[in-house]
Amino acid sequence: MRSFRGPRKERSRRGAVLALMAILFPVVVFVCFLSFSVEYVLLLRAVLRVAVGSAARAAGATYSATNDENAARTAAQEIALLNPVGGEPLVLANDDIEFGHSDQPSQGARYTFSTSSSFKNAARVSATAESRALFATGLFTSKTFSPNQSAIATYNNVDICLVLDRSSSMKLYTWDTGGGLSSSDPRFCQLPDPDSRWVALENAVNSFVDVLDNTVATEHVAVVTYSSNYTMSSCTPAITLPASRIDSHLSGDLNDTRNAMATLSSTNWGGMTEINEGVIRGRQVLTDPAMARANARKVMIVLTDGHYTNSIDPTPEAVAAAAQGIIVHSVTFGDDANQAAMQSVATGGGGTFHHAPDPNTLEDVFRKLAAMSVLLTN
Repeated sequence: MRSFRGPRKERSRRGAVLALMAILFPVVVFVCFLSFSVEYVLLLRAVLRVAVGSAARAAGATYSATNDENAARTAAQEIALLNPVGGEPLVLANDDIEFGHSDQPSQGARYTFSTSSSFKNAARVSATAESRALFATGLFTSKTFSPNQSAIATYNNVDICLVLDRSSSMKLYTWDTGGGLSSSDPRFCQLPDPDSRWVALENAVNSFVDVLDNTVATEHVAVVTYSSNYTMSSCTPAITLPASRIDSHLSGDLNDTRNAMATLSSTNWGGMTEINEGVIRGRQVLTDPAMARANARKVMIVLTDGHYTNSIDPTPEAVAAAAQGIIVHSVTFGDDANQAAMQSVATGGGGTFHHAPDPNTLEDVFRKLAAMSVLLTN
């Protein structure tokens, strides 16, 4: 008789497959849980990173605007609660939010954060999510993890004082080669001509402000002008002018700067060129606790079209400004200006020197200084 063994082999193979499946099933389940858990870890860390970053930006923006650490902490905590992590609101303690100084040690290096500096320009938020099970309890040994993230928000507030020459020579035409304006010149008692050096400066300052309007920093700008203690007795009526004065206090409304320049273009002024008096007044503006911000960098931009005329070199005042944490940049306008003296002012003040032989270059210089406003350092 013929025997049939095929079905028995088939049943044997079927049994082997079932046995293999029984062995591999726990492995497959384990791999699936492991895959899901790893993805969950990565997702939770990403969500925590977003929540912490949002809180840091809220703290930084609020502190930048108010200089109030309590208000900044409250803003960070409120934003954190709006960003659930693993289905739970992110709760920040006061100690999770720090304020300090963030700086780049060298070009291309990572920024460092320190809470020991008196000048604060950054907020750091650190948070740890609650411990969570990595695997399902009861199926495998339960493992927990507590992801943590930290984020720093750096802001760059800048207080800028424009210290501008309003001596009589600023009424000269932009193409004049002379260095002074005689009291017998009809322009001496007139408003600045549209082709005057002053109006060219007004246009440059307006370009400066236009650039600031589009930067990420929060700038407050003041305008100081200087000439000399002088009475323009040949004018009708006679005009008495101080050596220096504040034409616009520090303000975050940049239209105040535009308006100050427009007012100066529609009033009469003159005198000599006591640059040191302008720098002294600029220092007062930038260190006035009622107007200057404690969490803002301090910058002075000094412009002249001539030579200092009171025999007092303004460089020591620039050095004194630098000792107060003020960066002093200098600008000369026109070929008669004393470039060597103003280069010394910039060097003493830790800033940069710029020369503008013509109105177009002057606008370029002021736009460049505005573009540097986030750091405004050399």
